[in-house]
Amino acid sequence: METQVARLVRKTRLSPDTSDFCFEIENGRFTGLEPGAHVDIHLTDDLVRQYSLWSWSQDGRLINVAVKREDDGRGGSLAMHSLQDEAVVEIGGPRNHFKLESHDRHITLIAGGIGATPLVAMARELLNRGQGFRVYYLVRSKEYAAMDTQFRALGLDEWYHLHCDDTDGQFGLASVMQSMPMGADVYTCGPEPMLNAVLEAGAALRGGAIHFERFATASDIEHAPNAEFEIEIQSTGAIYPVRKDETILGVLQTNGVQVDFGCSEGLCGSCIVDVVSGEVDHRDGILTPQEQETHEFLCTCVSRAKSEKLVLKL
Repeated sequence: METQVARLVRKTRLSPDTSDFCFEIENGRFTGLEPGAHVDIHLTDDLVRQYSLWSWSQDGRLINVAVKREDDGRGGSLAMHSLQDEAVVEIGGPRNHFKLESHDRHITLIAGGIGATPLVAMARELLNRGQGFRVYYLVRSKEYAAMDTQFRALGLDEWYHLHCDDTDGQFGLASVMQSMPMGADVYTCGPEPMLNAVLEAGAALRGGAIHFERFATASDIEHAPNAEFEIEIQSTGAIYPVRKDETILGVLQTNGVQVDFGCSEGLCGSCIVDVVSGEVDHRDGILTPQEQETHEFLCTCVSRAKSEKLVLKL
């Protein structure tokens, strides 16, 4: 995927474990900057991580991402936090699988922890539209509310609610859902337990829909053991076995079949391909349950087959 060279012009501490990173593109400008979009930051040749945009300059030269340091994570956040001012990286994108739809329905934004980053941008856009909305930002304690200042800077007043577990107790998610106007939508991003709770509470919605973005990697979500299966390339008829310890993406690359890819963890959507036939064992964190039920496409980096063979539209 095409990348552009960018320089870290400013790193700002937002909380004990989260910092803001402001990058400036060296030549040209970023396009496709919109609420919900994320970029691919290439930290090393084999370490690429996706981070949601929370702010950007009107000329498209500056972007801001906030990153939580995960000491026991997979290395991406530690590499980000080790960057110093003037560091140069390659950035791909932006891409958006979490779009803020154009309509005039009331919207509730529910952010958990670092999942607040894309929702800050959404709140800014909704405010500019003059659209009815409210924001709930759920954190362990105020000390760790990394994006609280950014939300408050928008001047949301009574539309903004910060919930701190240590002082406010359990969040009343059911009552929030029940209080939503008819046909209202929810946009939510945060830890897996919070997302699952929001989706479960969504039964109380009167019309409307829940739009969400996961931060959990495929390895964080339970799946059945790997089984062997075959993939067939529709354009050539070539058939390749996929062993238990292999990925579809890896097999395609080994056999010279070109597929775009980014995170290799089922979170960015770069490697999605169409499926002609076969039943997919979806293991991504990006497709909605409705999209997964169609078995019409899959993320080649993590998903597998429930059937003996998948025919891919390649």
